[in-house]
Amino acid sequence: MNRIGSFFCCWAVLIFLRTTPIRSETFTFAVGEWPPYITSQSPGLGSHTQTVKRIFDNAGIDLEFEFLPWQRSMEMTKNGTFPATFSWSFTKERAEDFYYSTLSIDKIRYVHFYRKDRFPDGLGPLNFGMLRHQGLSVVAVKNYWYDKPLTKAGVNVHFVVTEEQAWSMLFHKRADIYIESLQVGEIQKREFLGDDADNIAHTGPFREIPMFILFSKAHPDGRKLLKLWEAYAALN
Repeated sequence: MNRIGSFFCCWAVLIFLRTTPIRSETFTFAVGEWPPYITSQSPGLGSHTQTVKRIFDNAGIDLEFEFLPWQRSMEMTKNGTFPATFSWSFTKERAEDFYYSTLSIDKIRYVHFYRKDRFPDGLGPLNFGMLRHQGLSVVAVKNYWYDKPLTKAGVNVHFVVTEEQAWSMLFHKRADIYIESLQVGEIQKREFLGDDADNIAHTGPFREIPMFILFSKAHPDGRKLLKLWEAYAALN
């Protein structure tokens, strides 16, 4: 849809909402721990949570958040237990089971983390083809956005289940590269490596990825919440 079409769509939804009595409703969204974007350890629950809550507050919707393991939050939203979950990147497979908005919550910058003693002259941003060409090995968390693209590009990948395992492999020189967002990586390397985190550096951003709310196709209010998000997020 072009910009003009998007504008009139949002305008029509807002006209409908303003001529319809608004009553406050409360919905619970499924989320997982992903500081600093989403976290139960912060009073504001993270920057993405604050953004989502602010938009729906403007729409007259009160939100609560259920913190679950990431895969469970997705599955329980897919089956309609929850109306939505965030933050997720776009994939064609997910689009079959969820409604995606055209408006993202945020764009995340991803970098390559590496040991300083492995690359004393540093590294520049590398695309997946360059990783393969240079013979660099990557440790990757299974089912993350880069899972299939890395494999398709023919990169030497070691898959693990948790971020802690990934950082351990990187530190113990069992992989050359770990891919993570800049803000998350800076937090996690301190959490998992302590003072040894000083041995880890990172490249500049090599990819910027929009992050979205997934609205359930199985939940009776999934589509309604999608339209509210599109209408009110467009105003911010």
